Amino acid sequence: MGVLLSRTRPESKGEIPVNLWKGGLRDLRQRPEHNLPVLDFLRSCAILLVIAGHSANSPRWLSPFAYYGWTGVDLFFVLSGVLIGTQLWRELARTGHIRVGRFLLRRGLRIWPLYYSFVALIAAQAVLIGSSASGLWADATYLSDYLHSRIAGGWSLSVEEQFYVLAPLSLVTFKRVLNPARMWMVPAAPLLLLNLARFAQVWHSTVPEPALRQAMYFHIHTHADGLAVGMILAWVAVMHPEWITSSGVRWSVAIAMFGAGVLAYRIEPIVTNFTALGLIYGSFALLGMAAARVPAPLNWHGFYVISRLSYGMYLNHFVLILLLPAHMAGWCKSGGEPVYWVYTAVLILLSIGLAGLTFLLIEWPFLRLRALWMAGKPRAAA
Repeated sequence: MGVLLSRTRPESKGEIPVNLWKGGLRDLRQRPEHNLPVLDFLRSCAILLVIAGHSANSPRWLSPFAYYGWTGVDLFFVLSGVLIGTQLWRELARTGHIRVGRFLLRRGLRIWPLYYSFVALIAAQAVLIGSSASGLWADATYLSDYLHSRIAGGWSLSVEEQFYVLAPLSLVTFKRVLNPARMWMVPAAPLLLLNLARFAQVWHSTVPEPALRQAMYFHIHTHADGLAVGMILAWVAVMHPEWITSSGVRWSVAIAMFGAGVLAYRIEPIVTNFTALGLIYGSFALLGMAAARVPAPLNWHGFYVISRLSYGMYLNHFVLILLLPAHMAGWCKSGGEPVYWVYTAVLILLSIGLAGLTFLLIEWPFLRLRALWMAGKPRAAA
């Protein structure tokens, strides 16, 4: 999954990167000035939703937060669409073109190191202890949203990686025939096509509704609505920032988006499910993109830390889910179900701790390299 804001601080000019691991803790302790606290809060909600949803098969009455935890991925999609869209629209508005290769490498230095560490770990297990590596090539090529794979949750990371490729290529292609005032149609068109694809699948399907919903959940051509909504919001923020900064316009549009999402779901819950979630979560993102006053609870530094570590938390919590129950048998009810809140709290805390380690040891060195590269750092003398 991509992070919401690029917070890596470039090194001072002329500095030689003797220790690429230096500065990681400082990055977590100091929130950048350009950071948007409400979006950190939303990203924290997204990862906590996902973990709570995966931690136990709890009934709705026990924890609505967990029951709807699966929607956290859609919130991630909206926030990723805002981040990636903002970067692309700004470059297009400033230079008139997009350097696709540079953009992909920039995203890759954020996403690939930790992701391919998991791929390498599974491959090492296959070599050393003879475990199966079946499907690992789908993870390695970011095709796990369509093919059998090994990394749990890898389907959503594959959807995002495919989005990283399709988004800049689409803008480069259509900027030749659309003026900037109409470029919003580039992400709006997929939003329509996604609904048409789901409608066609529902129309021709003979499987029960639960199986049908499951079939449409994992593929980019049926579940990428949040990314498109985020791209549209980013276009507005870059091309018409006055619409975002105007409190009246922002609140009116956010309320309209929320109402449209609820209405769409009420009319056709299967076909419009992901569009509805994209609009509802998009309304929250819109309000957070230019919030003049942030309530003190939402400004808590912990949300910045969780947001910063959310990518690692997403990957590692699947591993912890496999390991943790065996060590918490004493907390289980007679039926074998963990005491939900205790189990979930432990899972979240362990996930944060493990994500902190992988951030400092694996992610941060590459983020620092990226910052040096983006700053145009010359090579050190041999």
